[in-house]
Amino acid sequence: MDSIEDLLEIWKEQTNLMGFEEEATAYMYRFMRRSVEQVFSLLDQAITRKKQAEGWKVDSHKDQRVLQFLFGPVTLYHTRMIDPKGQPCYPLDHLLKLRKYMRYSPRVEYETATLAGRMTCREVTETLSAWTQVQMSHTTVMRCVRAVGQAQEKQDQDLVIQAANGELEGNRRLPVLFAEADGTFIRGLKKRQQIEIKHFILYEGWEQNGKRRLLKQPYAVMTSQGLDTFWEQVQAAVEQRYRLGQTLVVANSDGGPGYDETHFKEAFCGTNKIRVQLDAFHIAQSLTRSLHGDKDWITRIQRAIKRRDQEKAILLLDTYESNMDDDERIKQLEQVKQYLIKHWDRLFDWRQGVDKDDLPEYAGKLGAMESNQRHLTFRMKKRGMHWGQSEEGMVKVIQGLRNGTLKTAYLASFTPSQRVKRIMKKAIRIASLLKEPTVPSIGVHYGQIGCHASSSSALGQMNKVLNCAF
Repeated sequence: MDSIEDLLEIWKEQTNLMGFEEEATAYMYRFMRRSVEQVFSLLDQAITRKKQAEGWKVDSHKDQRVLQFLFGPVTLYHTRMIDPKGQPCYPLDHLLKLRKYMRYSPRVEYETATLAGRMTCREVTETLSAWTQVQMSHTTVMRCVRAVGQAQEKQDQDLVIQAANGELEGNRRLPVLFAEADGTFIRGLKKRQQIEIKHFILYEGWEQNGKRRLLKQPYAVMTSQGLDTFWEQVQAAVEQRYRLGQTLVVANSDGGPGYDETHFKEAFCGTNKIRVQLDAFHIAQSLTRSLHGDKDWITRIQRAIKRRDQEKAILLLDTYESNMDDDERIKQLEQVKQYLIKHWDRLFDWRQGVDKDDLPEYAGKLGAMESNQRHLTFRMKKRGMHWGQSEEGMVKVIQGLRNGTLKTAYLASFTPSQRVKRIMKKAIRIASLLKEPTVPSIGVHYGQIGCHASSSSALGQMNKVLNCAF
């Protein structure tokens, strides 16, 4: 197979660069599929011989299994064998760690899930069809999301188990550490069903990017499961990364059920220096809704809160309420008043209690947790989306993309052990011996009669005839 000559033939037929690129790409895809099929065939022969030497028996002829790669579908010819215990299996599938009914390669599943974490499933199918040889439906996209998301979930649960056994010990020591937690709701399949996505983010400060500030070393924990599971994963993530000691932990939340000061202190039990403030955005939002956007009164109340003058803030709310005659608006004002009184100890700016020399670079005010949820809400909310059994997989895919751990978590299930690696290397050596060497064809043999006589002689005439024939 001479690829250069084949590509030249393609160029002769197309004569334009775009058409040539399309045909050349299809040609290389076909070449890759044939080559990979031959590799797997040799591996199957090698592992079959090895198993036969160990007492296994061949159960049938080679069966076929199609596996979709980015360069197209590849047919695997794998031999069904019977082990000494009488159990049938396919040794090649076990060597490659292929799941039952698995029709797409790990790379295809991973790339599909990462695309689905940023765009709708139908857009994913269109993108894959345009840029690769992969063809799948939008429902298959969600199956890939669930498979990849389960790998990230398994990694998080393994960390929880290690934390419970005291096996995690972070090595990073910081003077100040920041954390925020909140929940966001998405719609379920049932009527009026609301599914809460718990979201926690841990970071070490800020860094400047032009006129904007970015979070430094952010790490997120997300799940749609219960609060106990959520905070267990949070505590495991903290223990894996940091050694707290004398670290000052500054936490921020809206004070809702499950996001109170007690949960933060349990998650950061390695330090006694923790300050949990109330989210400034939610305070401003509550005042805006209850006072219906009256900027003058909102500003006066916020100034009283900033000065830590509780009596003044409550007096202003009572004064505003005395001028109202709408029962619904009076009820809203009462709720805001109780909200401020209940969380008054958390109404502070964390920078006020820290020496200026100890403040980290670009230190800012906390209080906009929603801005850190955009990568989650932009994908899973609005646009008429409803979520069923795939919501946890999608949440974990987004979390893995955010943390940069998704690929490692998913490919861990396909990474062979040291023992399997030795078996695979041996199988590759055997497969290389089974491969027949390619003998290049030299075409038609040419020859010439050595003639030392005149061309008019009988020998000369015979030489002339042979030269004309060839």
